[in-house]
Amino acid sequence: MAVRNRRVSNWVLPAAPWAAGKAVRHVTHTVRGWAYSHPVDGFLEQTVRLLVDTAVKDAGKRVSVHLADQDGMILVVVLSHTGAEPDETVLATLAGVTGTVSCGIDASAEGRRIWSLLSTEPPRSRTPAA
Repeated sequence: MAVRNRRVSNWVLPAAPWAAGKAVRHVTHTVRGWAYSHPVDGFLEQTVRLLVDTAVKDAGKRVSVHLADQDGMILVVVLSHTGAEPDETVLATLAGVTGTVSCGIDASAEGRRIWSLLSTEPPRSRTPAA
């Protein structure tokens, strides 16, 4: 996977049950280091856990977590490095995480890829109509 002309970080982790927790720590630390305060930790954690847990279930030996600063938003991509077919059932859950701009899943030469693009804007407060 090639990502150019933006800040990026990536990690390769064993496809183990604890991989999501480690990925959450890496991603949160990096996003805060890029001076983004949003998405808040809970939504960022929820997204990363969904992505990594989905890839771990593909039963490969490793997962790759890729993080990019894309046009002022956060892109998180996870590859399972297996030939698993795309299973789109997780997309509704991913799309439901507050701050999700878009998400997707597909198969590539590198294995199944699942991703989410997150807004870095603070949520708008709702003001009651007068």
